[in-house]
Formats: sequence, structure tokens, C-alpha cells
Amino acid sequence: MALRRFRSCLTKLQVAANYHSFVRLCSSTYKSKYSIENIYPNSDPNFLRKVEFKHTYNNDTEEEFTGYIPLDDISIKAVRGSGPGGQNVNKVSSKVEVRFHVESATWIPEWIKKNLIENEKGRITKDGDLVVTSEKTRTQMLNQADCLDKVREMIYNSAKKPVEMTEEYKKVVAKRLAKANMERLQRKRADSLKKKNRRSE
Repeated sequence: MALRRFRSCLTKLQVAANYHSFVRLCSSTYKSKYSIENIYPNSDPNFLRKVEFKHTYNNDTEEEFTGYIPLDDISIKAVRGSGPGGQNVNKVSSKVEVRFHVESATWIPEWIKKNLIENEKGRITKDGDLVVTSEKTRTQMLNQADCLDKVREMIYNSAKKPVEMTEEYKKVVAKRLAKANMERLQRKRADSLKKKNRRSE
């Protein structure tokens, strides 16, 4: 009886081993009709690989910033944050710090770099690194995206050229300033009269 049970168990183990080897063989050779090779026969199977895109600006012309920030040229570091998340912030480094050297950033036009350094003096270190942090959300990826948006916004603001005032607009501004100054003096005189009347009483 025991020998018969042993044989049946051995047979089941052999069947299971054969079945698993068969599944491995089929999975390695089976191709679904919806696979990329069947739908797009001439496509590249490594289409998700990293594409290198480098854009350098010409110093002679005032080119506009494209909005592209190469991740290889910036430093991204996750640190412990004090933002939303409760006890989660004590266990997960959700705060993100992005920094890069402004002078050596080839993806920023030269004429914008000067304005960026002037506008963001408080964010630039002694070594010339622009530091941006974010702890807006509980996740690293969203905070990283927020940091990159901040960097883009800084660069776009530095790329804004001052609007040249026309003669008519200068006259309008001068009239408004004169009117505001006159109203200020009138209020000052009225307050002075109030104080004088209080003293006389």
C-alpha cells in the first residue's frame, strides 16, 4: 500500500516537472498575435530606450528657450521633507532638491543666463549652482516635476524683454503719478486740519 502511494506521488512529481518545463518552453517561444513584432513588423523593439537630445545655443543670436531640461546636466537629490504626509515624511525622502551650474548649462541661451543670475541671486550658491527645492506633494516624482516647472518658469521670466514705453504712455503715467501725488497731499492736509481742530478743542 505504501509502495503504491509512493509510486503515485512520484508520478505526480514527474508530471508537474514536465508541465513546468513545458510552460517555460512555450512562454519563451510563444508570440501573441498582438505583440509588437506582429503588429509592427519593421519596428524597433527597443523603442523605449533613452534618446539623447542635446541642444546648444548660438551665442551670436538671441534664441528662445525651448523648455527642454536635460536630466543628465542637473543634479536631483531626494531628502527628508517637512511637508504634507504625516508620519510618512519621517520614513520616506519625499522632498526633492534640483541644482545645476548656471554658467556651464549649454541648454540655456547666454543672454538669458545673465538675467537669470541677476533675478535669482538668492537661489544661487557661491559656486554658481542654482538650487530649487519642492515638498509640495507626498511623492518624489511629483515634487521633481514641480522643481523642473519652477526652473522653467525662472528661465522664461528671465527671457522676458522689457517693454519699451511710447511717448503717449509716458505722458499717461506722468499724469497718473501727478494725480496720485495730489491726492496724497490733500489727504495729508485734511489729517493735519483734524489734528489742529482737536488741539483747539
